[in-house]
Amino acid sequence: MGNSTFEITELIRHIFFHDWKIKLVALIVAISLWLSVGGLRSPVSKRFSGIPLNLNYPSDLEIINSPVTEVDLIVIGDKNKLERLKREDLVVLVDLSDSKAGEKTVPLTPETVSVELPSGVKIVEILPSKIVVRLDKIVEKEVPVKPQMEGNLAKDFEIYSYQVSPTKVHVRGPESYIRTLEYVSTEKIDIENRKESFTANQVQLNILNPKIRVFEPFVDVSFTIGERRIEKIISFQDEEKKKFVSITMLAPKSVLERIRITDLKLVERSDKSDEHSVVLPEEFQSQIEIKKIKVSPL
Repeated sequence: MGNSTFEITELIRHIFFHDWKIKLVALIVAISLWLSVGGLRSPVSKRFSGIPLNLNYPSDLEIINSPVTEVDLIVIGDKNKLERLKREDLVVLVDLSDSKAGEKTVPLTPETVSVELPSGVKIVEILPSKIVVRLDKIVEKEVPVKPQMEGNLAKDFEIYSYQVSPTKVHVRGPESYIRTLEYVSTEKIDIENRKESFTANQVQLNILNPKIRVFEPFVDVSFTIGERRIEKIISFQDEEKKKFVSITMLAPKSVLERIRITDLKLVERSDKSDEHSVVLPEEFQSQIEIKKIKVSPL
């Protein structure tokens, strides 16, 4: 009996005190592992603010309202994993690939969004919990180009005409925007102190709506500039045709001062006796515009 007691005592002393330093280290490691495992069993939550919200929708549709572009994300999981998780690594994706044109309310829930998260970390809530999205059909059409100008021409000069090349451009965008688009403007063209005709090359088009795309973003604009024109009425009697003639002309003052009644030739259209035209000398044909012809019997 005594020997048995002694052997048991020696066995216990050997278990607990032999290589006690190694066993102490092992105990500390075991306790650390236990605490770590205990942490996994006690998940914590964390809120991430300002997470980008990306909407995936059909290529033939466009969003025409302004839904939120960022959301707050509340997740739950292991404390250590959440501490290593950075806001910059998160993106919330919403699949709208089956959507049609129109307005729809999109719920933002753990089941309707996609977020890449570490294993064991789950989404609890998304704020806001829903958004309203308006989708419009993408269409195309051609619209004319109108030049915009800034500055003033030299004194007593004016723009006679302008020519845009190309005259029309192809645009693409949401149907509700394209339907009401009547023309596209250019960036402002400087005409300060101009007194001669000129061409502005590669002028950029001014598209204010970011939803509208123009396929030809640059145009050339040619301006015809000359002396300021005034209207003048020249009246005379055509004794041969027994008619009184009144002609309203538009031309620079210096040109109108040189024109004489004898330079004007009244021509009566053969098919319509009540309609007339005026033939000008060749030197005046490009300088004078006939605005109105009034003919009455004497």
